Amino acid sequence: MFDARFYQRYYVDPTTRVASRDDAIRLGRFVCAYTAYLGFTVRRVLDAGCGLGHMRRPVREYFPQARYVGLETSEYLCRRHGWTRGSIADYAPKQPFDLVLCHDVLQYLEDREAVRALANLARLSRGALYFSVLTQEDWRRNADRARTDSGVRLRPAAWYKSRLARHFRPLGGGMLVRRGFQPLLWELERPW
Repeated sequence: MFDARFYQRYYVDPTTRVASRDDAIRLGRFVCAYTAYLGFTVRRVLDAGCGLGHMRRPVREYFPQARYVGLETSEYLCRRHGWTRGSIADYAPKQPFDLVLCHDVLQYLEDREAVRALANLARLSRGALYFSVLTQEDWRRNADRARTDSGVRLRPAAWYKSRLARHFRPLGGGMLVRRGFQPLLWELERPW
């Protein structure tokens, strides 16, 4: 499924892609800047479902000494870019990561596998997690249906929130932190 044609359609071709490389780089810069603002020391970064690796550039800009690991299920992309081949549902490195990026991945997983992936994100992240996924609500209200891949599993946002809340606290903008980490945020910087 995740072959050259898939990435050409959804990531490369300007007439059919959902977002551009520049969009991904802007998002990556936001995530990295917010992570740095929160005071995290970032030595290891996992980009789970890294795709074409657009988040790697902002990671290198903000955390030049950090080790970046691109995890990807696509055999095509792993061969082409040298990513680590595997699934976020069962990836088990020796050490956790200071920052985990998981952008638009879990909608491609069956429910059971997605539950395992969410539990694994808690094991893999010792600090900050950026998490986004296409939900039922997004499909109804936000998605460009002509460009967004419809061959996914749409779940309610509450399905993800309830599972993530077991291990993480939301800080807004898709950023979550491990429970127990108390970044200094002014009252209006917190989610309302």
